[in-house]
Amino acid sequence: MVTIGITGGLGSGKSTACQRLKEKGAVIFDADSIAKQILQNSLVQEQLVEEFGADIVQNETVNTGKLAKLAFSSEDSQVALNNIVHPHVIEQFEIIRDEIANTDSLLVMDAPLIFESGIDAHFDHTVLIYSTMKLRINRAMKRGNLSREQILRRMDFQMPEEEKRELASIVIENNGSIEHLYEEIDKLFADLMGE
Repeated sequence: MVTIGITGGLGSGKSTACQRLKEKGAVIFDADSIAKQILQNSLVQEQLVEEFGADIVQNETVNTGKLAKLAFSSEDSQVALNNIVHPHVIEQFEIIRDEIANTDSLLVMDAPLIFESGIDAHFDHTVLIYSTMKLRINRAMKRGNLSREQILRRMDFQMPEEEKRELASIVIENNGSIEHLYEEIDKLFADLMGE
C-alpha cells in the first residue's frame, strides 16, 4: 500500500485530481467530508461550544455556516477549530489505513491543510496541485458559493503556495486544461503503483 496526501490552495484543482485517482482505483479519504461528520460528535460539539459559543449548535447539529464565519474571522480561531477537529480526522484516516494495509492500494487523503496541520508525516508522499493565484480565484468564484472577499480571506489563512512547493515531495502544475491535469495524474498513479 502507498499513502499520499494531496493538497493545494482553494481552487487549485486538488479535488479534481483526487476524483481522477478514484477513477483509477485509488481509495480517497476526503478530509473535509470526514471533518463535517466529526462535527456531529457530541464531545466535539462540547469543545466547539466552549470555544465559539452556545449558538454554534442548534438541535444537536453544528451550524457550519456560523462556524465557518467565526473560524475564518482570525488565525487564532482557525487554529482553535483545527486543534479540535484534526486529531479526529487523523484517527479516522489511520483506521482506514490499517484496514487496507496489506493490499496493493493507493490511499489518498484529499486535504487543504496537510502541511499546516502536520499531518504530512503520515504519508509516503505529499503532492501539491499548484495553480496561479489568478486561476485559483477564478475557479473558486465559478463555484458560486463564496464571495471574492470570502475566497481571499480563506486564502490568507492557508500557507502560501510557494511554501507548500518547498515542502511537497511532488508538485503537479495545474495551470492548463483539465486534460493536461488528467495526464499528469495518470502518470503519477502509474509511477506510484509501479505500472
